[in-house]
Amino acid sequence: MKTKNYPTKEDNLCTNPQNHRTHMCVLREAGKYEEISRHSSNPSFVCYNCGARANEAGYVCSPTPVETS
Repeated sequence: MKTKNYPTKEDNLCTNPQNHRTHMCVLREAGKYEEISRHSSNPSFVCYNCGARANEAGYVCSPTPVETS
């Protein structure tokens, strides 16, 4: 298994800055844990920046499909 080198928070490689306010990292900083739970109950994407998992790509800054075994 290859090790991934994730960008640092300072890199902030957000691919959708217009909707950044709805991304998991912003929701986490705002303490909106119920909303996070709703959008991560069956994750299909992981954020390449911070590792947050989400049901839809639109809820993370740099979406990467979740690897399944």
